[in-house]
Amino acid sequence: MARQIALLLTLLLTLVVGTLRAEEAAPPRSISVSGTALMKAAPDQVVWHIQLTDFDKDMRKAKQRNDEKIEAVLALRKPLDIGEYDLDTGRLSINREYERTQRGERGPFKHYRVSRSVTIRQTDLKRFDEYLDRLVASSEMEVSFGFESSQIHKLRADTRLRAMNEAKKKAGDMARVVGAELGKVLAINEHSPNQRYVSPMSNASFSHSPPPVDAASDRFVPGAISVQVSVYVTFELK
Repeated sequence: MARQIALLLTLLLTLVVGTLRAEEAAPPRSISVSGTALMKAAPDQVVWHIQLTDFDKDMRKAKQRNDEKIEAVLALRKPLDIGEYDLDTGRLSINREYERTQRGERGPFKHYRVSRSVTIRQTDLKRFDEYLDRLVASSEMEVSFGFESSQIHKLRADTRLRAMNEAKKKAGDMARVVGAELGKVLAINEHSPNQRYVSPMSNASFSHSPPPVDAASDRFVPGAISVQVSVYVTFELK
C-alpha cells in the first residue's frame, strides 16, 4: 500500500512540474507595433562644399594653380567673417591620369590631376547671397551647399520620444479592441526587427525641403529641415 501511495505522489509531482514548465515555456501574449513621428525645424546654418581641381602635364604647374585657388578661398575668411573652426581644408590629392582606349585599356599619359576640397560653415543665413557671389568670384571651382540645424540632435531626440508615444497609443488602441490591456514592454528597437542589416541611420531620415525662390530677389531662401524617426515596440498583453 505504501508503495502505491508513493508511486501516486510521484506521478502527481511529475504532472505538476510538467505543467509548470509548460507554462514557463509558453511565450506571453504580446503585440508588436511601429511608431513614426515627423518634426521640422528652420535651418540656421549653411554648409558649403568646395572642390578645387587643376590639370596639367607638369605637376608643379597644376599644384601651383591649385595653391593659388586655395589662397583665394582662404582670403575670404575676413570679409565673410568665417570663424576659426568654420573652415576646413581637405587633403591634397595628386593623381596621374591616362588616355583610355575604346576597350577601356590604359593609353598614353594625359596629365596630372591636382585637387583639394574646402568646407565652410556659414552661421548667418542672411549673407547667403554674399557667400555665393564671393566664392564663385574668387576662383574657378565646383561648389554645392546644404542647409543644417545646430539643434539637429535635440530635434531627433524629441522626434524619437514622439514616435514612442505614437507606438504606445497605437498598441493601446489595438489592445482595447480585443478586450486586452497593455502590460510591460518586452522589446524596443530603433530599426525594423525584420531587417537582417540596418545602417545606423536607417530608421531616421534627415532632409530639407527644396528651397523656394524668393520672388523679390530671384535667390534661394532656406526651406525647413525634416527629421522622421520610426521605432518598433513589443508590449505584453494582459
